[in-house]
Amino acid sequence: MNKTPSIEPVIWALIDERPGTGNQTRAVAKSLGLPFEEKKLNWIRFAELPNLLIGASLRGLSESSKSEIKSPWPDLVIAAGRRSGSVARYIKKQSLDDCCLVHIMNPGDSAIRDFDLIAVPNHDGAVQDNPNIMRTIGAPHGIGNSSLSEARVRWHAEFSEFEKPLIGLVLGGATKRRPFTAEMARELGRQSGDLVKQLGGSFIVTSSPRTGSALDAVLSGLTNTEIEPAFVYRWSLEDSAIENPYLGIIAMADQLIVTGDSTSMCSEVCASGKPVHIFAPEGFLGDKHRRLVAELCENNYAQLLAPGVEISATPPPGKLDAAGQIAEEIRIRLLPELDGT
Repeated sequence: MNKTPSIEPVIWALIDERPGTGNQTRAVAKSLGLPFEEKKLNWIRFAELPNLLIGASLRGLSESSKSEIKSPWPDLVIAAGRRSGSVARYIKKQSLDDCCLVHIMNPGDSAIRDFDLIAVPNHDGAVQDNPNIMRTIGAPHGIGNSSLSEARVRWHAEFSEFEKPLIGLVLGGATKRRPFTAEMARELGRQSGDLVKQLGGSFIVTSSPRTGSALDAVLSGLTNTEIEPAFVYRWSLEDSAIENPYLGIIAMADQLIVTGDSTSMCSEVCASGKPVHIFAPEGFLGDKHRRLVAELCENNYAQLLAPGVEISATPPPGKLDAAGQIAEEIRIRLLPELDGT
């Protein structure tokens, strides 16, 4: 690559329409601390085909998204997820390889050598060995000191008068492949209540779009422990105008409980730097999620919420920040090249 020296490289962040993927790209781009342009990626059915068939092309994109991918080409592209990998490779091809590509998650063995840096979370399992690959604990996210500070200000009046310590529960739910049964939910309620009894203080709860009726089962199990929550947020599409206290609970709680079904939620809660308890009963999690939970516990970012498990006295090693880790690798490996140094 022959770049002329520049103070600020032109950076594109390819934002997948699926929030869980698009938010990872945005988080890494923001962590760089440089100006960047978002390119929104909306997909058509063709995108469901394997990348081997799509290749380095825009075939999976809607016409409106295609119209945004045009010259002048950027110096650096940040993308996440299988689908956006084809778009990133197309950009590099059109720029005559005069563009660095950063990809989050494995783009597929056949495409690995097309990227300058690939960040693969450890829980994704084995990946083809290549010097352009780095491994991370958890997923990139946008929860940093500033967002938590803002949430603390916003939710202080709501939560500050509750008896301390505050124990927050962040609820996920069933996934496409794994159920969150009523019995699992009741058990989560019982175990959460037992933890609150040990710690004292107040219990605050937030649910999410996948929680549904499982929230009622959690509250039913909680009743068995004679613990009553001080605050409950019930997610509802009809009440979408009501502000979700998710960030407020992460910011204000002294200890956090989270269900292990969401890579994003587990990573974000562990970004708090506070004690975290993960609910991961038998049959609830797939292989990737089980590996993530195990890794978070092994590295003291969290511990399992389970009967008979003593509260760990070991503090977390810090705030989990895969986005910051990836951004630092970009600064070390790629930005000097883009600056012509």
